[in-house]
Order: sequence, then C-alpha cells, then structure tokens
Amino acid sequence: MDELMVETEFLFGFQPKDKYYSIVTEILEIYKAEKPFSLHYPVSALLEVREVMAGHGKGGTERLSALTLMKVKAASYGIKEIRLFSDDLILCEDLLTQHRSLTFFDGLHASVALNNSFSIVSNDQVYDNVSVKRFSFKDLLGLLKSSQKAL
Repeated sequence: MDELMVETEFLFGFQPKDKYYSIVTEILEIYKAEKPFSLHYPVSALLEVREVMAGHGKGGTERLSALTLMKVKAASYGIKEIRLFSDDLILCEDLLTQHRSLTFFDGLHASVALNNSFSIVSNDQVYDNVSVKRFSFKDLLGLLKSSQKAL
C-alpha cells in the first residue's frame, strides 16, 4: 500500500463543527486501531489553516488553539508531520505555471506529495490533473474498512 498524505480539508475535519467531522472521526478511529499504512500531513496544511483562519478574522489566540489541536490530534492518531523543503516550493511554482486551476496551497500540497511519493487524501478533484494519486475521504474509509475485514 502507498503511503498517504492528508491535507488541510482533512485537518479541518478534526473540529466538531466541520462538515467532514463524522467521516474524518470514523477514519481516524479505524486507522488508530489498524494502521495498515503510513499516514502523513504536510506543514503546508497548517500554514493554510492559519491563513484561512486569519482571512476569516480569527485572532491569534483562536488560531493558536486550532493549530495546537490539529497537531496534537494528528500525533495522537499516529499521523506523521512532513516538513517543507525548497524543492517543494520549486516544484509548486512549476505546477502553478502548468496548471492554472491550482491555488498556491493546492500546488504546495501536491508538490509535497509528489516529492515524497505519497498519494493524497482529499475530496478536491484538482489533484487529479497533476499526476497525484488521490483518495477521497470515502475512498479512504472504504480502504480502511476492507483492510479491517481482511484481518
């Protein structure tokens, strides 16, 4: 099985008010018990969370709390943090010039996935156009459930 990388959308799903909270919670509970593959998140996802929250007028204390929650919760489920490197930023710029539909953060997440040979877990179909193998949340849940039955 490939190693997988979640992105911002998945991390937002850690919060009870998020629309993906239920499926993310189900994924995390099965993953924690089974760990049939490695799961990662890039630092770029936390940067995007920070920017989204700041753009919505959230103050420093609220951003700090959310970022800390995400990092602690990811660690508690065995999701490993992936650092950013200059090669990620360079590939991101290359992807952005080739694919006008990518946002900066989509390009950065895609570049981290490509540079680390990860498949990405996202409901965003924009990744399908940049040679990144993608699993939707529903796909990942199905994969986890099938590996659970195999055991």
